[in-house]
Amino acid sequence: MSIAGQKTQALLLTQRSRDERGVQLLLVERELLAAARVVTGCPRSTPRDPLLAEAGIPSAWSTRKTLAARTLCRALALPEDDPLRRVAEADPPTRLRSTTGWRQLGRSALTEAGAEGVTVEPRLEVPLLPWTTCRPIAFNLDVGPGGRRASSNETRREAARQHLAALPAQATWIWSDGSADAGVRRGGGGAVIFTASGETLEVEVAAGGLCSSTRAELFALRAALERVRDEPSPAPLVACSDSRAALSLLSAGAAAQTTTIGAAIWRTLLDIAERRLVTLQWVPAHCGLAENERADALAKQAATLPQGAVPSDARSLTRAVHRTATRQWRENWPDSFFKTIFGSTLPLPIPGEDREAAISVHQLRAGHWGRSLQYLHRIGRHPSVECLQCPDKRCPAALCAVCREEADVPEHVLLRCPALAGARLRLTGSIYVDPSRLRDADLVAALEAGYLRHREPLGYGPP
Repeated sequence: MSIAGQKTQALLLTQRSRDERGVQLLLVERELLAAARVVTGCPRSTPRDPLLAEAGIPSAWSTRKTLAARTLCRALALPEDDPLRRVAEADPPTRLRSTTGWRQLGRSALTEAGAEGVTVEPRLEVPLLPWTTCRPIAFNLDVGPGGRRASSNETRREAARQHLAALPAQATWIWSDGSADAGVRRGGGGAVIFTASGETLEVEVAAGGLCSSTRAELFALRAALERVRDEPSPAPLVACSDSRAALSLLSAGAAAQTTTIGAAIWRTLLDIAERRLVTLQWVPAHCGLAENERADALAKQAATLPQGAVPSDARSLTRAVHRTATRQWRENWPDSFFKTIFGSTLPLPIPGEDREAAISVHQLRAGHWGRSLQYLHRIGRHPSVECLQCPDKRCPAALCAVCREEADVPEHVLLRCPALAGARLRLTGSIYVDPSRLRDADLVAALEAGYLRHREPLGYGPP
């Protein structure tokens, strides 16, 4: 075969691979739409994006970025001599570009998420052995009923003080806290240490450009423990943190740690516990505990430190890509009644156990209401003598049965039907309802019920 023929064949194979990949993605999207119709009860003609959003299911075209980034980050977290890591770090040959696109897609997704050039934290290769945890290390994840979030700050503070008073007074006390911008980026950890000898130490540590609040808390605790690890005093050690999530993760035990930082903290705890009693204590956040507020200030200051040299774990990077890809999907929703209501935000789950009412809310907000005469006439389920079936919204058979002014599409039923002016005034304080108010599922259900009550005397059945 000539060189030109070989190039032509290679191009055809590449195009075929891309076509097959597109077909596979379309098949996944079809399955997601089928699942969304089961969740919401919406008809098949419901537009794709409102349907998936009402069901809480991201589009397959946005999820592929998350999957590619997760695969890439997990590969980069492997040891340097691992074959999969070498594949992830290499650029694929042009003739294989269509079959190894996860590398390019993952890199571009990380760049869009603001993680270009971020080092991936190595994967934990050797977990701690389960029988190494039998040391005097105690975890207290409560301070009593007064420490609940629903209690006042004074009640929570007093409950914490009473509980802490029962712990050893002659001890080294650590108060640590973490901070992350919006809980997802620019993490910092801070801690204030009161040693048994009367010395006061402060610790600040950067936690990474992409970092969760819990991870920042773990960075702060690790830095503080490493600071006192070599302290010669045999006095007990008490470490206080306002992150129940971080302490719960650690309380599962040394062998249960799946992250590098969790295992590092446990190794330090075991070293310290060789010669002193260790207690990790949860305290309520932002209730006026002076030591906790001081640690919080240090954490916020630490978040401003340079973050470039701090690696991020694969989970934080994947979540950052997921947030970015989902936001891009939401921002690119086409104009529709659903977008008029929600803008670029996702609907909240509909509370309650009434499945039929939930289906109606989903359908109305998505723009395809199964009880609409216009919709029924369009699919041939509401014929008239003059017209058996048509998509024209001005057709007499498609008009609102109550006011006969326009088709009974969801916009008309919920926002414009004059028969519901009184109901809108009573429920919202105005006959002109802002579409964003329809995010409230109870309001949508109440307006639908009122509309069906008006339509029942006209021979359309009970609401």
